[in-house]
Amino acid sequence: MRRAFLVRLWPVFFVLTAADASWPRLPPIDGELAGKFSATAIPGAPPLDWKLRVRATGAGRRSAELSVAASGARLRAEADFDGVTGNGSWKIIESELEAAVWFSVLAPQFGSSLNGISAEGKMILSGNGVLQNGRPSGMVKLAWSDGALRNSVQGWSLDRVALDGAYEFDAAAMSVRSSGPLELTVRTITTKRFGARNVLINALLNENRTLSVSMARIEIAGGEITADPTTLPLSPPVLKLDLRIKNVGLQDTVALVPAALTDARGRIDGEVRVSWSEATGFQVGDGHLGLRNDEPTILRLASLPGFLTSHLPERFALLPAWTGPLARWFAPTNPAYAEMRDIEMGRAELQVQALDVQLTPEGDSQGRSAVVQLSARPARAGGSVKEVTFQINVSGPLAAVLKLGINQGMSVKLQ
Repeated sequence: MRRAFLVRLWPVFFVLTAADASWPRLPPIDGELAGKFSATAIPGAPPLDWKLRVRATGAGRRSAELSVAASGARLRAEADFDGVTGNGSWKIIESELEAAVWFSVLAPQFGSSLNGISAEGKMILSGNGVLQNGRPSGMVKLAWSDGALRNSVQGWSLDRVALDGAYEFDAAAMSVRSSGPLELTVRTITTKRFGARNVLINALLNENRTLSVSMARIEIAGGEITADPTTLPLSPPVLKLDLRIKNVGLQDTVALVPAALTDARGRIDGEVRVSWSEATGFQVGDGHLGLRNDEPTILRLASLPGFLTSHLPERFALLPAWTGPLARWFAPTNPAYAEMRDIEMGRAELQVQALDVQLTPEGDSQGRSAVVQLSARPARAGGSVKEVTFQINVSGPLAAVLKLGINQGMSVKLQ
């Protein structure tokens, strides 16, 4: 069963797994063998036709040519070797794998994290090397062009994906590692909440099945997010990244905090740690975000009745309540009340003067997983409110919230 599985995966075999050390010796015959593998070893795989041609070339040496064809896949490889020792050389002449056909076949081999994802594009494998006692070693190159990954249920897509990498492998030692930088690029990312573009990742595959990422960069909302160099395990896959945020537009953050904001303009810098695993999903770690001062920052709150006005009297009581009607007659309207009502109902924009976001998912001294401190003034000139300062507190998992819970802690300055 394992041997059939590896034969079917020949075009990506050396990249995905180390070869079986007990590599088969060809029988001492000249001629041609052909057959068909069914889908029993890999559920969902199309039938695979194979043909092996072997012939003697003199002086005890032999040559072999293997061709494989299936829906969305083809391979032709050849080898020249000593018929007794099994020593010689091998080369992949041509290969092509259609991601649209084979991604859904191979995805279950990597766990449930790839469920619901479809792929596009062509994968090309090339390579050559030597045979020692019939076991191959050498170098292979994998190139994925015109690629795409999509999940229609979750509503995201990666378009114009390209992957290039070269790898050294040794079947006897059951080892695979990069012989040069692996480069992954993505032209555009589309999700239900935001878009991004120009993803660039440079990394090295290590023999211990980890990935050393030397560069990771993405453009989003007119700014850039980069990741510090890190090493990530691949089996099972786990992401832990320290991100640096530079000049990112606030407009894309509105979709992440729908309980607090309906509109935001301006730009932020900062650092934040994020992680992902199949067991825990996406997690936001410690971090800090702050405003850039090279352009105005405008916010509009979501409708939060009472958020600001609950701290203000609608009228100023000049006489004690026991004076009855006189108390109501001599209670002038608070000029700030209507303006604060417009702000809390999302009808008025705020010109932000200072914004500080602290992320502490494990909880700070007060058990808060995030604290947002904001100082702003109404964007509409001529009002009685000069400045409003308030605090937004988050308690609970940030990945689940990212809808900020509003807390007390507000002050108002009047003209």
